[in-house]
Amino acid sequence: MMKCLSSGQLTWLVYIIGAAIGGRASVNTCDENDAMDGELVCRVLQLMDLTDSRLTRGGCEKLELAMMSFFEHFRKIYVGEQVQKNSKVYRRLSEVLGLSDESQLLSVLMRKIITNLKYWGGSEQIIAKTLGLLSDLSGGYSCVRKLVKLEETQFMLTHHTAEHFPFLGISGVGTSEMRCRTMLYTALGRLLMVELGEDEERFHAFMMPVTAAMESIIGLLGSPDSPIFTSEDAKKTLIGLARDLRGLAFAFNTKTTYMMLFDWIYPVYMKVLIRGIEVWYSEPSVTTPVLKLTAELAQNRNQRLQFDVSSPNGILLFRELSAIICAYGSRILTVEVNKKQMYAMKLKGISLCFSILKAALCGNYANFGVFRLYGDEALDNALNMFVKLLLSIQQSDLLDYPKLSQTYYVLLERLAQDHMPFLASLQPDATLYILSSISEGLTALGK
Repeated sequence: MMKCLSSGQLTWLVYIIGAAIGGRASVNTCDENDAMDGELVCRVLQLMDLTDSRLTRGGCEKLELAMMSFFEHFRKIYVGEQVQKNSKVYRRLSEVLGLSDESQLLSVLMRKIITNLKYWGGSEQIIAKTLGLLSDLSGGYSCVRKLVKLEETQFMLTHHTAEHFPFLGISGVGTSEMRCRTMLYTALGRLLMVELGEDEERFHAFMMPVTAAMESIIGLLGSPDSPIFTSEDAKKTLIGLARDLRGLAFAFNTKTTYMMLFDWIYPVYMKVLIRGIEVWYSEPSVTTPVLKLTAELAQNRNQRLQFDVSSPNGILLFRELSAIICAYGSRILTVEVNKKQMYAMKLKGISLCFSILKAALCGNYANFGVFRLYGDEALDNALNMFVKLLLSIQQSDLLDYPKLSQTYYVLLERLAQDHMPFLASLQPDATLYILSSISEGLTALGK
């Protein structure tokens, strides 16, 4: 009882300290306030050292969440791009804990992040908060360059495996708990990019754990008689990989890094994703991460998909996007679900397909005239699948689900701009559906 009581009291104190520090404006550099903050920060860091040293025997989840809340407030005020490092906070940290500069403080934060990822894999809340801190730290221009020079950061870049971070595994980890993996790999991708340049060897070294996981489920490409075909482990592995790769695809916003990822994933590993869709098309826990990864790969963010004139990569990418849309669409149309499960089981995936097609059509990385010139049906297949998916949706659902309506109307606008001959060639029922949806959408705006 006393242990729980003391942990509860400490939890509240840490929350209060974090709120007190976070409540200060960064421009308020009063020496007295800085000195007080420095003293409070030292106490929390000392408490952190004590609690972390006992984690092998278990810890207090609520206290850890309070710690992460404290670090979130502390980072906003004392770690970042426009923070004065000569305040009494840093002087006090130097006197008490020997942390004389921001790099040493960042090292402490990174050790805390690594510790949490190692010992708190069973707590989705703590993992999410910890990765949120890592994401915030990796998002700053100067901060990320200091981070990448730390031993702790290099450790994470070379040891992102289930052995060191159990939540990256599949044993005892639920599919919902894997959502955090995208955030981790977004941060790792940012850190990797700082000094990556065009070093493909370093990129492939970083990708080794991901490559090993991909190779472990290549059996999905085999016959349905294969045990791995329906293996729960294979399913979880694919879900985790899709989330990991989506994080990297989001972080790699330059042409060089994106091309490294594209060359790695195409063509073999793209087939794994398509095969996963074919096998588990009726399970959103699998299809949603794979479709979200595909949508991210289709995004021409920061002109990262501006391929050379002689490069076929834009066409190759579009063909893979089309294949995934058709693989999912043709199968999900055969699935019957009740009204309550309609969005989760069916409409969400259809909405993601619309997002993929919209990104592909407006990305300016594929010359669509080439498809018809050489008799390639990838474009026609994707557009025809869009119509089939659209006609399977009740018109009321288009307006009932905002995410679905947004992806639909944006895609329709793109088709009307650049693919009017296709719209003009539609059957009367499809044309009437589209015109009616436009009318309903305009009416809804006026309400």
